[in-house]
Amino acid sequence: MARVRIGELELFHTADGAGEPVLLVMGLGGEHGAWDLVRRELVRRHRLVLLDNRDAGASDEAHAPYGTGDMAADALGVMDHLGIERFHVVGASMGGAIAQHLALLAPTRVATLTLVATWGRTDAFLATILASWRLMVEHLSPEQFLAALAPWAFTYRFLETPAPEVVALQTAARERGLLKSVAAYQRQVDACLAHDTLALLALLRTPSLVLVGEDDILTPPRYARTLAAALPRGEVVLLPASGHACFLETPKPLAQRVLHFLARHPLGA
Repeated sequence: MARVRIGELELFHTADGAGEPVLLVMGLGGEHGAWDLVRRELVRRHRLVLLDNRDAGASDEAHAPYGTGDMAADALGVMDHLGIERFHVVGASMGGAIAQHLALLAPTRVATLTLVATWGRTDAFLATILASWRLMVEHLSPEQFLAALAPWAFTYRFLETPAPEVVALQTAARERGLLKSVAAYQRQVDACLAHDTLALLALLRTPSLVLVGEDDILTPPRYARTLAAALPRGEVVLLPASGHACFLETPKPLAQRVLHFLARHPLGA
């Protein structure tokens, strides 16, 4: 575990395992620990690099507004620091938006894209939700705010019977602090509101897997289908009985699909 200065900010990152490198990028307000349940499956075959995005986890708070493209440059800087030239990228939610920019920024270095529960262009539906979160985070305690987000992240099945390992992760997150700060979260929301790569994705020849929970109500399957249609080598896979936070709700099925996809597209291909 380490921090590295990329531009004006220090970013936290960690690397684990052996094999072809895979960069894991988490979503809005999240930190690298949210990957833990998927990580334990992927690390058996791959070298994993995880980072905390600016304004989240153990990375620095930003000093000014930014976009998802700036966070992609952060992630590329971490890979430069580690001396990793070519790698796979897995991004969830906002992390998937960042991953799109990363592939556009370094198309010869990103070997594959796995885009989980994400979107290519913020439409009126998603913008309305994000704008409401931007307002809510100012007026609720972190505990209340995260509770209000739960129905957007998880299915009714999970909310009725939460998995013990997810409860343990959530407890650990509470102990560390649920949010970096209100301003930090709002800057990430603003980056999400401005996200739009849809017209540029046709430039990519990157093999791309678009994964989405069939019960995801935040970034529903229609977003995944639109992304896959825009990507010349894109394919959609629905995760049964899973919501937006599929990396927590159904981590093993998600990891199995990622591993199968990566095995089909090795770095040397």
